[in-house]
This record gives sequence, C-alpha cells and structure tokens, in this order.
Amino acid sequence: MLTVGVNMSHHASICIKDGDKLEYHEEDRFNKIKYWAPRKTLDYKCFSKIKDFNCNMIFTSYWNESLYEEKVINFLKDEYRVKNWHFDVHEHHAQHALCGFYFSPFSEALVIVIDGGGARSNGGRTLKDKIYQECDSIYYVTKNKIDTVYKNYGASRYIYFPEEDNFPEIIKSINKENLINEGSLWNGDTEIKFSSTPNPGQLFNTLCFKIGLTDGLNAGKAMGLASYGKLEGERDEDLAQQVQEETLKYTINLIEKALNQKDCKNIILSGGYALNCVNNYKYTQKFKDHNFFIDPVAHDGGTAIGAAVWYDNYR
Repeated sequence: MLTVGVNMSHHASICIKDGDKLEYHEEDRFNKIKYWAPRKTLDYKCFSKIKDFNCNMIFTSYWNESLYEEKVINFLKDEYRVKNWHFDVHEHHAQHALCGFYFSPFSEALVIVIDGGGARSNGGRTLKDKIYQECDSIYYVTKNKIDTVYKNYGASRYIYFPEEDNFPEIIKSINKENLINEGSLWNGDTEIKFSSTPNPGQLFNTLCFKIGLTDGLNAGKAMGLASYGKLEGERDEDLAQQVQEETLKYTINLIEKALNQKDCKNIILSGGYALNCVNNYKYTQKFKDHNFFIDPVAHDGGTAIGAAVWYDNYR
C-alpha cells in the first residue's frame, strides 16, 4: 500500500512513498501560486499524481489541526474516498528532521531544525498571554529511531512586528538569555525552554516586514541582501547583515549545545533557516572535525517527505 505525506503548510506538497521509491510534488508547480498554502481550499491539484487512493495519508502542518481535521476528512471522503489517514501535527520539526536524515549519507546524526515557527506548545495554549511555537529543535536520529534532545518554544513571530522603532535592539536581543522561566524544563532526557526573544527564523521574518518584503516567506531574499550590508548602519542591507551576524552566533551556540548533549560527529541542518547558504558554510569551517549535511528540501515542503518516512519507519 502506498504512503502519502501531505504538507498543509506553506510550500504545500505531497510525497508518494512506495517502499524505497519517493515521488515528490509541490503544489505551486501545478497552480502557479508561489508558496501556496491550503488556507481557504483543500484543492490540491498535485493529488492527480496519486494513482491509488487506497493508501495511507499522513497530514502535517504547524497549525492547530483540530480546526482542519473535520474539513479534511470530509474532503477526502467526498472527493477521493480515502479510507486510511493520520494527522501528525504536534511535531512539525520532527518531520523536517526526518526529511533531512532520509537524504543524508549518515546512519546516525544530530539534526538541528530552525525556522520561523513550528507546532504550538501544549496544543496551542498560551503562556503569559502569548502563543508559543517550536523555534529550534535538536534531534538524535538513527535509521529507526528519533529522540528529541532539545526544544525551544518561542513566542509567535507575529509579536515581533517592525512598526517598533527599536528593531536594531530586537536584533541584539537574540543572543541574550531572556526566558519566561528560569532555567530549563526537563521532560525525561529532553531539555525544553520557553524564550521571549526571537530566534533566527523569527528575526528574518520580522526583517522582511521591516524592509518591505511583504512577509516572512521572502526571508531568502533578506538573507541574500545581507551580503551587501555592513554591521553598522540603518539601510535595509545593513539591517540584513546585522541579522545575519547575530543569527550566525546564535546557531553556533545551538550546535555547541547539541554536541555537549550528544557525542556525534554528524550534523544535519533543516528548517527554513537552513537555506542560509552563507552561514551554512561558516558552520562547516567552525566545526571542521564534524560532518555536515544540509537538508535539500529544508523548507516546509519537505515535511511531506518527513511525514511519509515517519509513517513507514518510525511510528
């Protein structure tokens, strides 16, 4: 029976898995709407590539799916008569991690996932009147096991809107220890933090709004702009370079945390921030004794692959 992973986030996509064979499709190649996400409609034109709907379908997103689940189930029943489905919505970052690991040459690896926001903590409940989402996660992954080593829940990126005049101070705040709780929470061997300062993904998202790039889905353009800026100054490219530098420091600290908690020579980077090619190279130079692999589908589209791999190999 086929396994089909479906990403319901931006970069909407499907992954059709038949044993060791993967077939991957992004919806914007079909509907010509860049970064398309199924917010108002579930009309995935790429579903036309699924030859047999007597399959296992696994849905993944960073949204609170209780609002979507009934709608999706009715859609599947009415349109495609799908009988087997599974909603896996609590570990958005885990699907990123499994996608990166699947393509890597490693038999074991520390996978570091950084993006603008993943699954919400506690099923979407608020903490101190803020919604907290996965921002940074560290996993230890083997061929048949995935363990969560560390997870940082950050306040939703929409808190960091750039109407404020102190954006340079927000940039500097990323490397300050400013936690809601003192120290860390522990769930077994997993370290959990709730942070009130932005992480790299959130910071680049906010920069996009600040310099007129519409929204955080254009963060890649902001990363590219950084190469033209200076660490001093207030031009758009200067702010981008300052964000680039601070997020570099942040991620180096995160890699060191991973290595302190788990002795492993192999490191995989995934999540939207892993598309930052300039900083990726700098990590390889900083940690020359380690092997690096960058997830080739690091954006949210890759979670469809992670979902299919999870269902077949890790559940």
